[in-house]
Amino acid sequence: MKPVVFLIAVVILAVGLGCRSERTRTVPDELVGVWKTSEPRYADRFLELTRTSIAFGAGEGKADVRPVAGVEIVRQDGKILYTVSYADTEGHESTFSLYYDPARAGVIRLKNQQSFEWTKQGG
Repeated sequence: MKPVVFLIAVVILAVGLGCRSERTRTVPDELVGVWKTSEPRYADRFLELTRTSIAFGAGEGKADVRPVAGVEIVRQDGKILYTVSYADTEGHESTFSLYYDPARAGVIRLKNQQSFEWTKQGG
């Protein structure tokens, strides 16, 4: 029976390490920049991340800029899920989640719209 218990413990540990979570107060360097997509519905939209803010491009050169309160980072299946917390227009905390694939640096997919990619502009 002891080998079975040992095997279960090893599997639980491996799963726990493979899907670990961490938090930071600022946006990680790999996400800093302006992100755009070739998806026609979002031709005039963009997402801009700085170390301390998130901006949602609303078309016609307008953007809704919000201060970042924190970022949760979850590594899973070779990708990284970032959840950015920020204050919305009413001052309530909101979140925005995206997947980043280190193997394809410069490409993200929004968690709620994974069917198309966003690419980092100018780099």
